Amino acid sequence: MQVPDRWHTPCARAGAATVKTRIRFLPPVILAAMLVTACGAARPQVAPASAPPVSSAAPAASPSAAPALSSAAPPVVAATAAPSAAAAPRPGLPAELLIPAIKVDAPVEQVGEDPDGAMAVPQQWNDVGWFKLGYRPGELGSSVIAGHLDSTTDRAVFWDLHLLKAGDKVLVKDDAGKQLTFQVQSTAAYQYDQAPLQKIFGPAEAAMLNLITCNGTFDRATANYNQRLVVYTKEVPA
Repeated sequence: MQVPDRWHTPCARAGAATVKTRIRFLPPVILAAMLVTACGAARPQVAPASAPPVSSAAPAASPSAAPALSSAAPPVVAATAAPSAAAAPRPGLPAELLIPAIKVDAPVEQVGEDPDGAMAVPQQWNDVGWFKLGYRPGELGSSVIAGHLDSTTDRAVFWDLHLLKAGDKVLVKDDAGKQLTFQVQSTAAYQYDQAPLQKIFGPAEAAMLNLITCNGTFDRATANYNQRLVVYTKEVPA
């Protein structure tokens, strides 16, 4: 899963042009290594049988033959690999985001990166964008859905995101119609260039869904808000 080395959610403001901010991604690292060491025990060495002593006396009428010695190696038992557990199927692709507390019901666009390496943004102001290069909602790890705070003329889908509080529910419907329930754990605002990217986008011990948007004061000179808002949610039973 990819974690961006910078994160700047696109910001817009009434009367200002939409800003498509850039996120460059670390190349994905998918590394699995297996080391199998097979150690074979040395075969037991059997000493050669010595010839019977030669007697100078007259040979016996019926000399007995020396008994044969067995040098057969112990049987080799082939190792049997343990059966691997079947991988659990991945959750479906998110299709709709619902946040009853702030009356959000938005289609989910799948966003990746543009040819310049910048994070793509939802094409519609009232759509949200799921970061498809990361985790899926319902998957162990931090999935991320971003939304515009405002548009060039009005409020946008995540205008009221700051009103969410611990315990509020967030619902995600996937492309097969299955609905997942998440619960707000906490909210945090960060300076636009100081967001903890690993925490927001990276691995986690639970199925997390993090909602992100702009926050703070809008600077017309740079066409950028000075903060970023993150709402951390965790999957819970419906």
